[in-house]
Amino acid sequence: MQQGISRPLKIILANIILLGVTLLIALCAGEGLLRYRWEAWPFQPDIYQAPFLTEKDINLRWRMPPEGPDRNTLGLRNREVGPKGQGVFRILFLGDSLIFSSETSSGALYTTVVEENINALIASGKIGADALAGKKVEVINAGVPGYTTYQEIEFFNQYALDMQPDVVVLGVVFNDVYYKYLHRPTEKSFLAMDPDSRRNRFDKSTFPGIVFAKSYLAHEVVYALEILHQKLGFSPYYAFERHEDFALAWKSYGWGDTERLIRNFQLQLIRQDIPLMMVIFPVSDQVDDAYLSMDRDYVLYPQTRVKAFGAEYKIPYLDLTDVLYQGGGRELFSDYLHLGGSGNDIVAAELSEFLSENILSVQ
Repeated sequence: MQQGISRPLKIILANIILLGVTLLIALCAGEGLLRYRWEAWPFQPDIYQAPFLTEKDINLRWRMPPEGPDRNTLGLRNREVGPKGQGVFRILFLGDSLIFSSETSSGALYTTVVEENINALIASGKIGADALAGKKVEVINAGVPGYTTYQEIEFFNQYALDMQPDVVVLGVVFNDVYYKYLHRPTEKSFLAMDPDSRRNRFDKSTFPGIVFAKSYLAHEVVYALEILHQKLGFSPYYAFERHEDFALAWKSYGWGDTERLIRNFQLQLIRQDIPLMMVIFPVSDQVDDAYLSMDRDYVLYPQTRVKAFGAEYKIPYLDLTDVLYQGGGRELFSDYLHLGGSGNDIVAAELSEFLSENILSVQ
């Protein structure tokens, strides 16, 4: 006669089941608390739609409001952009706050200074003696704070294509690599963090990451383990890895979507006979000897990815890292990301030279 499970074994099994249920409840509670804290699903509020937005802005989520003496009806820090006149050559800058907030030491935006510089060179005959003779260059500042690469390209498709640009310059900033959004506008702020942007601490496209891709708790656990690994001295500490909106740029898996977006955008522009160029903006840690001396290749990894991509697809690029490092480094920055007037003076000069050298190739 077959005997049943012994009492000691029943107790062990019951304890294992109890432990498993307790652990599952704890994990669910932790997941729920994080979702509540960050207003993620199912606690996610509706996206705030400002009254000036239209159906064209659904995928953009927001634009800057048109109010203000220095903004046009699209909220851009630019003159109104009407039909392109005869003999006009337009350079369109797409990007985020690095283009929107680009005051030089004179107070003028560096996009304005670039326009003045190139027109002065054309008038003097120093560039474009044949191809640009008699033409006027118009530089359009289409930077929108908080935009990712996806939103910048979407803005082009919804609004900027009608501006008839002859060249598009895409500003590459290392918190733009999030697909599709870094921010989710609320009534309090259109730059509130999108909860989904917090789920990028591991590769979600491969196993086992794909299993835990949608768990906020799993991403936080991986993040905590990374910090512990650094504090125990097993790997160096870099401040940029603690910036939630920049950390993804130092992950190899972080660039796939962005590179595909830019490549597809380039192909779209090629079909319309519009060249694409890129300008690469560093963050302040990347021009700081304290970090560069630790592991220069790692600190400048995002620049390496962009330049390799640009070389592969023949997209002209201007990397501002070295010139800003040589020009004063961290002292040129007004905060972690944005440049002060002197830094933007350098950007204006470098962009003027870069575009002057490359502009003839598009004639």
